[in-house]
Amino acid sequence: MVNLKSKLKQVQKQRGALLVMNLVIIALCLVLFWGTIHMFRQLNDAFSRPAKTNWMENNVQNENYAYLLVNYHEDMVYGGLLSGTKKECYGVARYFEAASMYKAFLQTGDTERAAREKEKMDAAYEEMGDWNIAADSIRKKLGLE
Repeated sequence: MVNLKSKLKQVQKQRGALLVMNLVIIALCLVLFWGTIHMFRQLNDAFSRPAKTNWMENNVQNENYAYLLVNYHEDMVYGGLLSGTKKECYGVARYFEAASMYKAFLQTGDTERAAREKEKMDAAYEEMGDWNIAADSIRKKLGLE
């Protein structure tokens, strides 16, 4: 009888330990599953370059020129695939970059470099195509008018 009670207690302890171990295994499986999903998302983001054209268009429409410039430079690293609209978005990004540098050189009094940036602005304006309406917004944001 005493032996039976001790065996019963031992079985209950084993069941408790088994339950705890199963819960730990389930938690670790969930962490592993989440980590795998996160890894695939990161890999997809890393290899999904160049930037999508509609992202670049949205940045122009929403006047997020800094993000547009980031997309442009990332595309240059990954050898961006150029469509007609994307070329125009690139023109807007180049215009914004040149206009920013133009303003900086004007403020520091470096007229020689400012003149070179002004030439870049004019060249980029031609590349902007239908998005050339963004030039007014860029000049206004940078206080160049």
